[in-house]
Amino acid sequence: MPEGKNKLDKLKSAYLYISRNDSVLEEKVGEIKDFIGGEINIDTDYKVFRPDPENTSEDLENYIFTPSLFSSRKIAVIRNIEKFNAKFQKMIAKMLAGDGDAAAVGDGYGEPGGGSGEPSSIVFILTASNEKINKALLDALGKSGSIKRLRPPVGGDLARWLEKKAADDGINFTDEAKNLLIENVNLDQNLLKNEYAKLCDYISSEDEKTIDVETVRYLVSRVYSMKIFDLVDFLGGRDKNGSLAALEEILSEDSNLMGLITLIHRMFKSMLYIKTGNGTAAVTTFLGKNINMPPYFIGKLVSKYIKFSRDYSIEEIIKIFGILNDYDIKFRKGLSDNKDLVKRMIARITDIKT
Repeated sequence: MPEGKNKLDKLKSAYLYISRNDSVLEEKVGEIKDFIGGEINIDTDYKVFRPDPENTSEDLENYIFTPSLFSSRKIAVIRNIEKFNAKFQKMIAKMLAGDGDAAAVGDGYGEPGGGSGEPSSIVFILTASNEKINKALLDALGKSGSIKRLRPPVGGDLARWLEKKAADDGINFTDEAKNLLIENVNLDQNLLKNEYAKLCDYISSEDEKTIDVETVRYLVSRVYSMKIFDLVDFLGGRDKNGSLAALEEILSEDSNLMGLITLIHRMFKSMLYIKTGNGTAAVTTFLGKNINMPPYFIGKLVSKYIKFSRDYSIEEIIKIFGILNDYDIKFRKGLSDNKDLVKRMIARITDIKT
C-alpha cells in the first residue's frame, strides 16, 4: 500500500444509510464500492449480508474473524439491518464498541472504531428502510460511525441526470419524452439508468438522435420488461431457458419482430470479427460504422460481445448466419405467421451445434 492513508483507511468503522427508497440505498452502496476501487479484493473482502436464513450471525462472525490476505480492510454490507434479529444487531454493536467477545476482531489487525489510531479491519455498510433499529447499535454507530438519512429522488433529480447524460451522449429528448420516461420508471434512479442505456442501444443506428414521446411509448414498455434486448443477450450467453422465457414475453405483445433479426445478426457478426483476424480492432471499427454512438458506448458493446464469443465456435456462428438469412427471407415474403416464424428461428439458434 502507498504511504499515508489509502481510500480504505479513510473510511470510518461503520455507515448507516436510511431511506424508504431502495434505489437510493443501492446507489449509495454502489458509490462506496466505486470509491474503494482497486484497493480491495471484491471476491474475498467484500460481502453482502441479507435478512434471510442463509445469512446468520455465525456467517458474519466467520467472515469477520478470517484475516484478509489481500486488503488492508474488509467490507461487510448489511442490507435492511432493521430486519435482522436483535442478536445480530447487538453483535455488530459490540464489534463497533470493542466489547466482550467481539473485541477479538481487533486482535492483530486493528481495533474496531480506530481506538489505537490505526484503521479497523472491518467497515460495516448498513442500509435500512426505517429507524426501528436496536438502540445499542444506534449508539455505537453514533460514536464510531456515521448515520445519514437519504431523501428519495424527485422528478427534478432524475430530469437533471437525464439531461446531462443525454447531452454527453449526443442524444436529444423532447420534453414530453423526458417526462414520460421519468414517469414510467416511477422515480427509480437505477431503473432510469437501465432504461436509458437500452434506449441508446435501440436508437444507436439512427442518424437522427432525437427521442420523442412516441419513441418512448413504443420502446420503453418493451425495454421495461426486458424483452427484445434481453432475448438477444440470452442468445449471446447461450442461455436457452432465458431465451425461451424472453421470447414468450415478446410474443405476448403485438410487436414488430423484424428488428430482432437485425440485432441478432449484428451481435453474431461482431463475434465473428472477434474470433477471426484483427479481433477487437475489427469489431470496434464495424460497430463504429454501423451504430453511430460515442466510443465509450462502443467499448461496452465490444466487451459484452467478447464475453459472448467465448461460448460459440466459428462454425456455429456461420451456421447461425444461414438461419438468420433463411428466416429474413421468410419474414419479408410473409410465408407464415411472424410469431410462428420467430419461434422456429429461436429454437434453431438455441439448438445450434458444431
